[in-house]
Parts: sequence; C-alpha cells; structure tokens
Amino acid sequence: MTAIRQTPAPVLPPRAPHAIIGLSTSEMREPTRVYHDPNGEPPQQELALGLTYPQAIRRAGAVPIVIPPLDVDSIEPLLDGLCGLCLSGGPDLHPSIYGAAPHPRLGPTEPHLDSFEIALVRAAEAREMPVLAICRGLQVLNVARGGTLVQDLASERPSDVRHRQAEVGSIATHDVQLQAGSLVAACLGETEARVNSFHHQAVDRLGHGLRVVGWAEDGTVEAIEASDRHFTVAVQWHAESMVRSPEQERLLAAFAQAASATAGPGVVRAA
Repeated sequence: MTAIRQTPAPVLPPRAPHAIIGLSTSEMREPTRVYHDPNGEPPQQELALGLTYPQAIRRAGAVPIVIPPLDVDSIEPLLDGLCGLCLSGGPDLHPSIYGAAPHPRLGPTEPHLDSFEIALVRAAEAREMPVLAICRGLQVLNVARGGTLVQDLASERPSDVRHRQAEVGSIATHDVQLQAGSLVAACLGETEARVNSFHHQAVDRLGHGLRVVGWAEDGTVEAIEASDRHFTVAVQWHAESMVRSPEQERLLAAFAQAASATAGPGVVRAA
C-alpha cells in the first residue's frame, strides 16, 4: 500500500490591517425631492451622502462606515468600533448652536444633525481618535471647540474669490496658501494648493486649541488643525472630490495611515 503524502499548507503572510473610518452623513433628504415607488414603504426623511466620500476613503486604504445621526447615547458604542472619524460636507449649521441670530441668507439647516455631529467630534477627540473634517465638517469642528462662523461670505466679506463654484468638484478654482511646517502642509506635501470650493460660510472666531494653517487669497480660512491632538485636520475644500490630484490623495492617505496606527478594535484584516 502506497503511503499518501500530505503537502503542508503554505504559510500565508499576515493580512494588512485596514482602519475602519466612521463617515458622518452629509445631509438629510426630504422624500418630496425624489421618486418613491408607490408600492414601497411610505416616504420618510432619508440620509444622503455622495459616493465620492466612501470611495475616497477606500482608495486611501481604509474601510468606511457611514454613521447615522442618532441619539447622543449611541456615540460611544459607535466609536468603540472605529479607528478614525471623517466629518463630511452638508448644510449650514444653525447659528443658535454658537449663540448667534440667523442671517437672512442662512441656508437650510438640520439642528439635530448639528448637535449630534458636535457631540460626535468631541467624543472622538476625547479618545485621541484621528479626525479629518471636510467643508461643513471644518465648521462643525470649529463650533465644537467654541468657535463661530461667518454665515454668508458674499454679503459679510465680499471678495473676488469664488467660494461657491459652478464647476464640478473635480475641478479646482482657487489657490490656498498653507503654513509651512503645519500638519496639513505635511500631509499634502505642499505649501500651496489649488482647490475646489462649495461653501458660503467660513470660520469667524477660531475655536480653542485650533490654529489656522490655510488661507484663500482673500483671507478666508481654508484649513485648520488642532494644536493639542495628534491628528485633527480640517479643510474647507472637498478633498474627496479631488483624489486624482496627488496632494489631495496624500492628505487622505495620511489620514488613513494615522487611523491605522490607532490601537483598538476598529481594524479589519484584508481578504
């Protein structure tokens, strides 16, 4: 009888870890704006988030998980499974949350979303969790740290810089100067960047523990970062729409790398 030789199973190299990034929902969509199948469930308020966000995070090497704006008691359990937090763009913040009266040109607001995201970013920072805040996210971070906002740039601080462009997000329309030696400049690998622009609000009074590290030509704040955290970075432009740009790709990759280095359960192994 011939003995059957068994080939030992190959030893596979360890799979590379992928950080799980929590991604805030950019806006709430009213059901009247979209078609609903009459045979489906009754219309209700829905979450809306552009696919460019999760696609950009995945491209950077992390795994995105969309965070719904639930009650604040859900925040700590949500963060238990994450390595990083990305605050996305979206509607205006209601000025009552930073003690101001509404401006006549204030856009649509979602006060529940404001309160949830402010509590969310405070809890993430309390854990030293890496944070990347984009557009509205920058404004949320600033308000969460006690700052205020210019509610309408066009009427309050008019300039020749177009902060609400008509072109698609992949097209850059104005320049930003970055502070040499800042974390944002290090992430982008540049001290000057050409960016897109889709906002009419901006930082007014800066929140505590933050520093301004990026400006448009008219002085509008375009990038801030925390001086008391390892990685809290915020940009006023939509980096997720410009991932074909090497410097924006480097910014997202730096965020994903910082999240991967975070100890905790929010890491999955690649297949």
